[in-house]
Amino acid sequence: MTMPDRHDPEPHPLVGRPEGGPDPVSLFAVPIARAASRPGDPVPVTQTLYRTPDDRYVIRTCLHLGDDPAHDVCDVMIYADEADLREALSAGSDDLDQVLLAAAGLDRDRG
Repeated sequence: MTMPDRHDPEPHPLVGRPEGGPDPVSLFAVPIARAASRPGDPVPVTQTLYRTPDDRYVIRTCLHLGDDPAHDVCDVMIYADEADLREALSAGSDDLDQVLLAAAGLDRDRG
């Protein structure tokens, strides 16, 4: 068995996002909604909500730290189902989270 070279200069295919390249989360999930912070925020934020084929939800949150997309910092959270997603987003009072739920049509109680 050969071990990978730890000094391999080739980047991992999912690290970074070359301009115009695919969003890495879209490789395993379908985007269903997107929300963005208000214009003029010191650090603009976008959130994209995805759904996986096995009905999990994924939120990709990106902080935009400049004009170059290479400087964006993104975080990905995966939720087991709609109940877990709702619980996580209702824990805070972030307006952006509520906008994201509304954009996905998940802002109404499913009593």
